[in-house]
Amino acid sequence: MVINAGLEPWPRTVTLQGSLLPHEDAIVGSKIAGRVESVAVDLGSVVKQGDPLVLLDCSELDLRVELAEAQLNQATSAIGLTPADDESKVQYTNSPRVELEQALVDEAQAAVNRARQLLSTRAVTGAEYDTLVAQLKAAQARYDSAVNAVREQIAVIGVRRKELALARQQVADAQIVAPFDGVVDERRVAPGEYVQLGQPVVTLVRADRLRFTAGVPESKARPIAHGQRVEIRVAGRDEPISTTVTRVSPTVTQTSRAVRIEADVPNDNLALQAGLFAEADIVVDPGAQALSLPASAVSRFAGVQKVWLVADGQARQQTVRVGREEPGRVEIIEGLKAGDEVVVDADQGHDGPVIAMHQSAARPVEVGSAGVSGTGGL
Repeated sequence: MVINAGLEPWPRTVTLQGSLLPHEDAIVGSKIAGRVESVAVDLGSVVKQGDPLVLLDCSELDLRVELAEAQLNQATSAIGLTPADDESKVQYTNSPRVELEQALVDEAQAAVNRARQLLSTRAVTGAEYDTLVAQLKAAQARYDSAVNAVREQIAVIGVRRKELALARQQVADAQIVAPFDGVVDERRVAPGEYVQLGQPVVTLVRADRLRFTAGVPESKARPIAHGQRVEIRVAGRDEPISTTVTRVSPTVTQTSRAVRIEADVPNDNLALQAGLFAEADIVVDPGAQALSLPASAVSRFAGVQKVWLVADGQARQQTVRVGREEPGRVEIIEGLKAGDEVVVDADQGHDGPVIAMHQSAARPVEVGSAGVSGTGGL
């Protein structure tokens, strides 16, 4: 049986080797200093965003909250408010202290007005009138001071509220939580240990989605583009993982002369571990064709590939160079051209005249003299 070598759809790909890295990883640190009260996770623990990781001792922090609450209550009471009241809506003139100073200003103003009317009758001397005017100015100054004091007290209330909010935030920060969904890669502290500000407590990786990361050689990087299909193969997994190129570096790494590419790999059930070695084929030309033959038509010996070529009624061995291989077929790069007849099963080939029967034909097609000695049917 013979078959014609022909062009078949065979998308052009670039094969790479890389690693499946975690989509995100973080060394989670403490925002405050304190003693570790408990650790809620360990190596391999699966956590959701907001789940507690480490809890610090809050006894001193709770006292700071109580102190801040007392100071806020003291500040609001000074102007007749409660912590629940909104000090920004306070009318300065309605403050008790300001109202008192306003009454003294009104009294001093009335005394000056009366004295001014009596100056012409000489019932009040000029010195007495000047004294009353001075007293009015002093009352006005005290009124202004009272208004400023209320304004200052309102500012103090704002400071006390911030101090209380900060104290409460420190209590919240005493519980260190997961910043994203992930898996604990390393537990770094134990109960009773004193941690400093910023000290790492847990290493967390996001493994529900991985990144296939690889370097494309500079010579093959030009056709690589965002959105191209990627088939990723991992040891121990029969089926390849299909995804697309999601990121392409705009620069060539000077040390390796390669372009870094990344492809997101779903890992919802956490079946794949971060850090696995992987191979990938990036489809750079999905419409490409290649000259191909059945895998059985190619024989291999000592690193040389050959086929049985049928031409002019004769069969002879032809050296070829193969390229890509898939189950059942191989790509022929050199040694044949489209339309050449090749024996389907290389183990049945031999030199000499032949009568060829096409694999897809229902009857033999005579390509040589059947009466020649040594003729074989292929």
